[in-house]
Amino acid sequence: MKTTFIRTDKKNRRHFKWLSMNDVLQTIKSDTYQEDVELLREYCYWNYEISAFNRMYRLPVVCPAAVLRADRDGNLAMREFNGLLTLSIGMVNNQDEAENVKRLVAMLPMTVLAVRGSSGKTVKVLVRVSRPDGTLPQTEDEAVRLCIQAYPLASQLYETVVRYASTTNILTVGPALRQEHENVLLAGFRMTLDEQAYFNANASSLKVSDELPAGTLYRPVPVCDNTQDGANEGTIGRETRQLIELLEHNYAFRMNKVMGYVEYRSKAKPYYLWQPVDECAQNTMAMEARLAGINVWDKDVNRYIKSNMIRKYDPVSDYLFDLTGKWDGRDHIGALAATVPTNNKHWPLWFRTWFLGMVVQWLGRNPRYGNAMAPLLISKQGYNKSTFCKSLLPPELQWGYNDNLVLSEKKAVLQAMSQFLLINLDEFNQISPKVQEGFMKNLIQLASVKVKRPYGKHVEDFPRLASFIGTANVTDLLADPSGNRRFIGIELTGPIDVKRRINYKQLYAQAMALLDKGEQYWLDAEQTRLVMESNRQFQLSIPEEAFFNECFKLTTDPDEGQWMTAAAILYHIKRYAGSAVRGDNVRNFGRFLSNLPNIVSRHNRIGTEYLVKIR
Repeated sequence: MKTTFIRTDKKNRRHFKWLSMNDVLQTIKSDTYQEDVELLREYCYWNYEISAFNRMYRLPVVCPAAVLRADRDGNLAMREFNGLLTLSIGMVNNQDEAENVKRLVAMLPMTVLAVRGSSGKTVKVLVRVSRPDGTLPQTEDEAVRLCIQAYPLASQLYETVVRYASTTNILTVGPALRQEHENVLLAGFRMTLDEQAYFNANASSLKVSDELPAGTLYRPVPVCDNTQDGANEGTIGRETRQLIELLEHNYAFRMNKVMGYVEYRSKAKPYYLWQPVDECAQNTMAMEARLAGINVWDKDVNRYIKSNMIRKYDPVSDYLFDLTGKWDGRDHIGALAATVPTNNKHWPLWFRTWFLGMVVQWLGRNPRYGNAMAPLLISKQGYNKSTFCKSLLPPELQWGYNDNLVLSEKKAVLQAMSQFLLINLDEFNQISPKVQEGFMKNLIQLASVKVKRPYGKHVEDFPRLASFIGTANVTDLLADPSGNRRFIGIELTGPIDVKRRINYKQLYAQAMALLDKGEQYWLDAEQTRLVMESNRQFQLSIPEEAFFNECFKLTTDPDEGQWMTAAAILYHIKRYAGSAVRGDNVRNFGRFLSNLPNIVSRHNRIGTEYLVKIR
C-alpha cells in the first residue's frame, strides 16, 4: 500500500512522492521535519496568523486515501484506492491530552494510525474502510462515493468514543479536509512529528453499506419551569436560547450574499449540498424543536434565520481569493482557448480579455462599466458549443450558470444579472433584430441593475455579476447596421474538445494573478476595430443593403457621382427591386450607409448626403 506525498514549492509547483505506510511511520517518528514542525507549533501556540508561517511549503501533505498522480493539465487522478480515511480530532492543548486521545482511538479495531498533528492542537487518525464484502472500489468515482458515505459514520463513531471516555477538552471530530470543496481523496494531514505514534498494520475495516443511516440529531434537555435558573431567566428567553442551541448544533447556516437568502446543511450529513432555508425547512426545524420539548413556533425559527446572527457568505469572492498567489505560471487560459478550433487568429487574445473581464465583473472592481463583450460561437449543431460554455465555471460555481434566459421578461433578466455569473444566450440567431439593437445592446454594457426584489417595497440597485456568451447555428445573425462591437463572432472549424479536464483552480488562479499585475481586461480601439471588421461576415443583411451594390457604386469624385440622401437612395432601390424591399426602413438604411468603408458623406441643411454613382 502506497500513500501520496504532495509538496508545493514557492512557485506553486507540486512535487509527488509515493511511500509505504511503514515509511510514513518512520518519517513521522524521525527528526526529518523536526525543526519545521516545532516552529509551526510555536506559531500555533502563540495564535499567530498561520499564513505568516513562511516555511509551510517545506512540510508535504500526506494523502493516505489513494495513490494520486497529476495529468498534463495538473489535475489529480487516482491510480489506486487504499481505503483509508483521515479524521481530525481537536482541540488538544498539550502532549498529555494528545496521548490520551491516541489511547482512546486505539481501542477501535479499524484505527490504522494515530499521530499528533503538525500544529500540535489536533490528533490525526487513519481509519480503514471497505465495502460490506471487504472489497475496495477500483474507479475514482466509486472511491469518492464510498468516502462520502463513510465519513459521517466514522466521525460519529469516533466522536462517541472520544467524548464518552475522555476528560480532555475535545471539541471536534471530523474529516480532515483542507477546505470545504476539496476532493475527499485529498483528505490527509501535513507532515508531522510524533515519536509515540500509534500504528496497527492489521487493523480491520469499517464496513460501509451503500445506504447509511441519516445520523442522529441533537436533543437538548427539555425545558423545566421549576428550576431556579429558569425562574430567573424567564421561559421565553430560556426557550429561545435552547432553540438557537439546537439549530446551531444540528445545522450549519450561512447568508448567501449573492443569492440573497440563507442556506443550511445538516451537520449529521456534512457532505450534503447547501440548500436554501425555504418554508418546508423552517417548519421541519420548528417541529424538531417542539419534539425536543422547546415551546417555539416557525416564526421563531424565521426570526433567527433572518437575523445578523447568521454569518455572511460570498461564494464567488471566497473561491477566487482562496486562489490568490497560487498560479503555477502556465497559460491555462490559453490552453482552454485552444480547445476551440477556429481560423480567427485573434481568438486567443479576445477570449483571454473576455475571461479576465468576466472575473473582474465577479469581483466588482469596475463599478462604472460592465463586461461589455460576449463571444458568439458559431457552427452547425453537434460541435459542443453549449457544453463548452457550461464548462467555463468550476463545479463550486455551477449554480451561477444560466442558459434558459427569456429576454422578453425584462425584470427576470435584470434580476438574473445580479444573481448569475455566466449567461449563455443559446441559439442567439433566434433573438430578433429589434431586441439586439435595443434591449440587448443596452443590457450587455450595464455595470449595475435596478430591480425590485420579489415582495420588495422599493427598487434597489444591485451590482451586476453576470457576463454573457452565446451560441448560434447560422452565420448571418448580427443585426446592428452601425457595427457590432459588443459581440465577438467566432466561426468554428470543428468540434470543441470538451474531453480534456480543466484545472479550474489554476485557471482562475492565473486570472487573479494577471489582474493583480494590471493586465487589461477590455479591448482597446484597435482591437475593437478588428472585432467589428471580423463581425461583418456575420452581419444580417436587409434586402435594401443587398440591392445597394446592384444599383450604386462608391466614388470619391463629385464630377463622377452625385450627392443623394439615404431616403433618395432607398427610393431608387425601391423602384429597381419593387416589392422585394419595403422602402420604409430609412433609419436603419442610413446607419448602414454611414458605416460603409470609404463612403464619402457631407452634412447640410437637408441632412446627410452620400456621394454615389448610379450604375
